[in-house]
Amino acid sequence: IGTTYARIVAYLLASFVLSSLLGLAAAWSARIERFLVPLIELKQGIPSVCWILFAILWFRDSEARIAFVIVTSALPAFFYQARDALRAIPRDWVDLVQSLRPTRWQMARILWWPAVLPSLLTVWRINIGNATRVTIMAELLGGITGIGHALRVSQEMFRMDQTIVWTAVLVGFVILSNQVLSYLERRHLGWRNASFRSYCAHTWS
Repeated sequence: IGTTYARIVAYLLASFVLSSLLGLAAAWSARIERFLVPLIELKQGIPSVCWILFAILWFRDSEARIAFVIVTSALPAFFYQARDALRAIPRDWVDLVQSLRPTRWQMARILWWPAVLPSLLTVWRINIGNATRVTIMAELLGGITGIGHALRVSQEMFRMDQTIVWTAVLVGFVILSNQVLSYLERRHLGWRNASFRSYCAHTWS
């Protein structure tokens, strides 16, 4: 259980960092975007099962296979959300903050990070579930450890009870992950709910 969970979190974080940097570069440079977007679209057209088969053929190490599959499967969603979130920042906000002559660090902390955080939390919710499914498939087909491997053993032994228990463990992980993301959302974006309710009350009163 710990092996599978560690894989999901660690490789999803790696995909998030890589994809966010690529999305940031695409948002700032039209030339980089013209180069990256066709590759991302090509990647989206290839099913996850094919990437797992590619990984089995390309890599000897099972850990490298699983890492490759998780990083590539989560990359498009992280990339598009990071790029579009940065582009969606209103120009008025940028001009307002720049009028205070901030440093690059202050610009990132005051403007960029708060603006992209809602989109990033949303895409993390999506990718947690996707990464869990992809990880299990990779462990099932090409792994020798983890819950996916345990599920394959359960299937070979015709142990339906073990299969149900391992499935419940995976569902619990996804639910717990969503609860953590909900806590982060309430902590850092609680002002959105209050603003929306205030707007609705004012509109309909």
